[in-house]
Amino acid sequence: MKKNFVYIIIIYLIIIANSISSEIKILYKINDSIITNHDILEEINYLVSLNKNLSQLNNEQLSSNAERSLIREIIKRDEIKKFYEINYTEALKSEKIDIIIKNFRENLGFESSQKFEDYLKSRGINYNELKKKFVIEKLWNQLIFEKYRNFIKIDTEKIDIELEELIKNNLEILSFNLSEIIFLGKNKDAIEKKTQEITTSIKKIGFKDAAVIHSISESSKLGGEIGWINENQMPQKIFLAIKDLEIGEFSKPIITPGGIILLKINNKKSVSVKVDKKKEMDRLISYERDRILNEYSIIYYKEAENKAYVEKF
Repeated sequence: MKKNFVYIIIIYLIIIANSISSEIKILYKINDSIITNHDILEEINYLVSLNKNLSQLNNEQLSSNAERSLIREIIKRDEIKKFYEINYTEALKSEKIDIIIKNFRENLGFESSQKFEDYLKSRGINYNELKKKFVIEKLWNQLIFEKYRNFIKIDTEKIDIELEELIKNNLEILSFNLSEIIFLGKNKDAIEKKTQEITTSIKKIGFKDAAVIHSISESSKLGGEIGWINENQMPQKIFLAIKDLEIGEFSKPIITPGGIILLKINNKKSVSVKVDKKKEMDRLISYERDRILNEYSIIYYKEAENKAYVEKF
């Protein structure tokens, strides 16, 4: 951990040293906003400070991720403004944002808010600016839910029947600890080309860093990690694609409405189904709803990105 932290500091200092004498340059124009080389440096600092999975990337990869991160943030923010007025003053006081930040900092290993804020200050990161990023994500998720909630169809009867069968027979099911890389491809040739590019990247730098570089999913910030998922929580198509994989292997491309997925098996085990049926039912329905909304989020973002004015200088 200390080694990674030192490596991050070295990378950042090298970047700063190489750019101190440079004047501020406009790199992108996104709709009515601009991204400068200074913005990229700040975003790199934000990303490497809060994501240990970025510690092994080189300067070019870090810059590419920072550019992509800022472009996504601006496009999402501009799309949100079409539907809501973003009042940061009020939003930053929101208890919901505080809960999101709390979960985030605890996931990073910071037990107290003060320790987290002190760490951010030591890295030159403004706490309120960090919270604004979470405000945008929260409003984006709210927008996706409001736009697509009437299109979410969950077969609760099927889930109920499957749960009854598992509980009745006291069966064991497979549980997988997964990581993902989600990407887009317009046609078969494009998918094959991108798959080969990602596969080569995985062989060189590992799945985690490849996810950070190539995945369009929000899980890319965590190296693609999505945690433990039981076989009855995933679509049959997904289960069939991964059920015979060994630990450490990853799947062939799985085509879904939200993009093309590569899934890596970090671990797997058999679990006995001895559960509170109502709680398990609620959990499965919630998971399926979130999965569908995530697919809609990717689809809607791609539409917004295609409509956005993006100019590279």
